[in-house]
Amino acid sequence: MSSASADVFINEFHYDNNGTDSNEKIEVIAPAGTSLSGWKVVLYNGSNGAQYATLNLSGTTANQCGGHGTAVVTVGSTGMQNGAPDGLALVDASGAVVQLLSYEGTFTASDGPAAGIRSIDIGKSETSTTTVGYSLQLSGSGSKASDFTWQTPRTSSFGACNAGQTLIAPVTGPAALSNGVAVTGLAASTNNALSFTLAVPSGASNLSFVINGGTGDADVYVRFGSTPTLSTYDCRPFLSGNSETCSFTAPQAGTWYVMVNAFTSFSGVSLTGSYTAASGGGGGGTGYYAGIVASSASALRSALHNLIDDHTKIPYTASTTDTWDALKLADEDPLDSGRILDIYKNASYAKEAGGNTFYNREHTWPNSLGFSVDGSTNYATTAYAGQGGGSGTFPGNSNWSDGVIWQVWNKLKGNVARGILYMDVRYEGGINGVSGVAEPDLRLTDDLSLVVNTGGNASVAYMGRLSTLLNWHQQDPVNTAEVLRNDMIQTFQGNRNPFVDHPEWVACVYQNVCN
Repeated sequence: MSSASADVFINEFHYDNNGTDSNEKIEVIAPAGTSLSGWKVVLYNGSNGAQYATLNLSGTTANQCGGHGTAVVTVGSTGMQNGAPDGLALVDASGAVVQLLSYEGTFTASDGPAAGIRSIDIGKSETSTTTVGYSLQLSGSGSKASDFTWQTPRTSSFGACNAGQTLIAPVTGPAALSNGVAVTGLAASTNNALSFTLAVPSGASNLSFVINGGTGDADVYVRFGSTPTLSTYDCRPFLSGNSETCSFTAPQAGTWYVMVNAFTSFSGVSLTGSYTAASGGGGGGTGYYAGIVASSASALRSALHNLIDDHTKIPYTASTTDTWDALKLADEDPLDSGRILDIYKNASYAKEAGGNTFYNREHTWPNSLGFSVDGSTNYATTAYAGQGGGSGTFPGNSNWSDGVIWQVWNKLKGNVARGILYMDVRYEGGINGVSGVAEPDLRLTDDLSLVVNTGGNASVAYMGRLSTLLNWHQQDPVNTAEVLRNDMIQTFQGNRNPFVDHPEWVACVYQNVCN
């Protein structure tokens, strides 16, 4: 497997030396400001694939090495086993395995969070003659695990930058805020800043950006239309501590930019951007959405379900118009009308009909997890030996593959999330009013024990993780291409994905924030 979160990774560890093993530690490195609360390192015995110890990580990483910081855990009296082979897994706060590394060979984990995963041998090892105070470390230049190479044992540097390692701060755009939804656990070191945006609709009022909580001294800067700086802004309270508010009674419609700057290092800070929508606080719609009012989560869900229910069904494969035809237009390469873009790698392929071996159509809500087909959630995908992309949940991974399955391209994660959220609202059981066929009740959850293989349509079926999909929705906001895809699907099915047209409704339906 590849890293499921390539910017957080194991950077250094030590397990064997001359005499009694000592100073056995593991170092994890992550972008500055990353909270490692809930993350773990799980140690594995390679002889039987079983876990034998769990080490808990904590805290928020500082800015030590090129926009990155380290977290170190001491193995303690349990000790790290001495190989041939053995290994260690890095597990994120949601329980997803980010890495399973091994030394002196490979193995397949038989239990614990990495069960069923084959380890990756780092290719370097220590022995009973390794000098005391040495360790195994990564070196090279980059910002993710695959950019670096493991080196033979050398003087340890736990808690500091590795010799020969140049870390480059990851380049990311501002994170998108959702109306009324707090972003928590923010942290930054002195003179560093975090950036956000909030899309404000026409007619909105009472716009505010509020920071509070945590420790240190954070300052909020707000500007309409472009990123604020320390000298150019529309609002900057510049107060001591972390309690600041910027308010705008009649804000311009468009994108508002927010910078949370560290006057001194801060952590545990929350940021909330909110506004009152034009329709008396309910966030109502016009045109296709006329009469839809976001007064409460249950009311909005019910209204949206009734609106998008009973659409025109497009056959999966048929001699008439089918999903191949729809996806040729919906996923057309904007630079070449004779090609499509796939969702896994954003690669361009010549348009073909069914039966080709280089791209396929995939259910983002798998057929095996309770549902057959809905065009709005089918995407063109890279094919592997003519096969599809698997039937797993969305665990929050980042562009990984295991030789057979590719995860979603980063810049389409929001698209996939909104497609799955659409399915959760569109399908609530009952009988299709057009076809007379029974439909499943599709439900999103974080309880993966409920996600089971049904082999096809089921009365109730689950998919996850909901929390991951909500994060993807925020991190990858709607763009023009996604709106155009929604337009194209409507020409086939007759309905639209409301979360593409009104991304703020996600917070109302799933987080009960209905301003």
